[in-house]
Amino acid sequence: MPDKKTTSVPFESVDTAEQNLWTALGDLPRDEPSPDMRRSFYQRLEQASSRRWSERLRDWLGMRNNAGWITASACVLIGFGVAQLTNQPQPGDQDRLAALEQNINLLNRELILDRLQDEAPGTRLAGVYDARNVVADDAQIAQALLQRAATDRSSSVRSAAIGALGSQLNSDTVGGELMSLLENADSPIVQLALADLVLRNGNAMQLAQLQRLADEKRLNPDIARHVNKSLGSESI
Repeated sequence: MPDKKTTSVPFESVDTAEQNLWTALGDLPRDEPSPDMRRSFYQRLEQASSRRWSERLRDWLGMRNNAGWITASACVLIGFGVAQLTNQPQPGDQDRLAALEQNINLLNRELILDRLQDEAPGTRLAGVYDARNVVADDAQIAQALLQRAATDRSSSVRSAAIGALGSQLNSDTVGGELMSLLENADSPIVQLALADLVLRNGNAMQLAQLQRLADEKRLNPDIARHVNKSLGSESI
């Protein structure tokens, strides 16, 4: 039998009829949901909170943006090319394989550039890590990394881009841009990334420039102490 619902709602009326009405309302039965209704509710809740396998696959491939479609296209090209060369070996296969590799490299390059321009900081960061493997051979990717290092809204992306450019520190264009960035950097995170880059890969002139910035107190005090200790100078 359903439970009776007792009420403690106050009323100030002295009207007997109104008092009887409140008493009657308090005696109304309180319905409970049936077991079937409970099961249905929790099943629908679980379905709503879990993503479909197709959505998880699109996220894994990154197919919610242009980068994902480039990834998917690269996978299709690789699979098609390997199947053709494996099943039908013919003269000239090496040339076709070289052309396939070139197309894949071009797709990978476009994927990296697309990621470096993405709105999401995590995607830009992934692009930075991919770019470090090809930056030495691609001037456009090097410039894209310089842009991330100089202007990205995320300090983490900026410092990662600086680290990815380490192998290019002694090149005339990239090295000059990075040292100019060091002269004007305000963020301690960016300063630290640049200082460590120069300490690891810098030439004598770049190291002297770093020491000068520390001596002139143009670096964060903690970073200046780190520079002085690394270079064997007296602490400031």
